[in-house]
Amino acid sequence: MIKKLSYVGLIASAVLITGCSTRLGNFTAASTQNVRNLNYSIGDSSKQKVEGNSCIHSVFFLPMGHSDDRLQRAMDDAISNGQKEGLDGDLLVNVRINHNAWSAIIYGQDCVIVEGDLVKINKKT
Repeated sequence: MIKKLSYVGLIASAVLITGCSTRLGNFTAASTQNVRNLNYSIGDSSKQKVEGNSCIHSVFFLPMGHSDDRLQRAMDDAISNGQKEGLDGDLLVNVRINHNAWSAIIYGQDCVIVEGDLVKINKKT
């Protein structure tokens, strides 16, 4: 009986101690500070608040999909969504990154949501 309980204890400990590490993305530029002398425009062909996301769904707490590069994929999705709307831009500024997760035992969802202004860098002359 004690031997059986110790196996259960080992299995429970292994489940509680497991973890993972994921890469959030590769970025061409990123800053948490204001960038000096960055010349960009938000004109008629750009607009504020493009949004993109990258979600993982889970069934019985098992992820169904890739968890690597989620932040990068959410940013790419935001830029792509803006370009599909006809916006002329290739850089997100004033970016907000949110994480939204929920689970109902059988099914769950874990999302990274990115929103920001899609702008185009002005060429220096």
